[in-house]
Amino acid sequence: MTSFFILLISGFLWGFFDLIRKLCLNFMTTTQIVYIILISQLIIFLFSLYYSSLAITGFYYFVLLFIISFLNIISLYLFLNALKNEEISLCIPLLSYSPLFSLLFSKIILDENLTLHQYFGIFIIFFGSFVLFSKSLQIKDLLVSPFSLIKNKGAQKLILVTLIWSLIPVLDKKSLLYIDVFFHGFLQSLLGILMLLLFIKIPAYQNFIVYNKGRKLYLLLLLITVSFFATIVQFEALKVNLVPILEVFKRSVGILLALFFGYIFFNEQINMKKIFSILIILVGLSFIL
Repeated sequence: MTSFFILLISGFLWGFFDLIRKLCLNFMTTTQIVYIILISQLIIFLFSLYYSSLAITGFYYFVLLFIISFLNIISLYLFLNALKNEEISLCIPLLSYSPLFSLLFSKIILDENLTLHQYFGIFIIFFGSFVLFSKSLQIKDLLVSPFSLIKNKGAQKLILVTLIWSLIPVLDKKSLLYIDVFFHGFLQSLLGILMLLLFIKIPAYQNFIVYNKGRKLYLLLLLITVSFFATIVQFEALKVNLVPILEVFKRSVGILLALFFGYIFFNEQINMKKIFSILIILVGLSFIL
């Protein structure tokens, strides 16, 4: 029961985190948001080191750390770019590919096996995403929707993000065999910032602070707070759950919240095609459980 609540909390935190990032993109650049997320996580994880053993039990961890940190930066930039230019209720459902990719990575890296009904769930998720990007529910449009999905630049970025985000939790779970949650989070944030500094200078924040004082600073505080708690809860969830199960919960809750948030905050249209495709995706996700 405890693991179920951790999964549920993780799903809500990541769904809320998507909303905060989408709102912040209205008045901040992608680079500003990336730096804020990483620097705030570094500071918070620094204080949390009080609860850490500060021990690393294998050299292989440093290989995993480098890969995770690099992939985190690339995927975060791609996701924020897609989220800025696409509807949130279209972006988040595409992330439902993550459980099926996680199944494959878990099999290869963690030796977690797939079952027949999980393969069936994968097929259903693919079909649901094709419905989401089809022009209508007519058969002729459904048949060409895979090509529309492939040609859509936003969808291309999100599928690449999904592939990366499916691999990262698997590598995180492997990393936690060598290190505790708090030290891992600190080192990951530190290396991410160092990588950023090598290629992208720290953006200016003066204008942001002057023109958004009081009115938008609460979103910045939410961005920092939710970012930390979403990360730490996911680390804890990985310790007691299989990676694909975590991804199913995250994406199921995230999809429903994206539909709700898109309608409430961004006046995004809710139509039968969107509802039907999301229901199909949720059914597919349930087969992966």
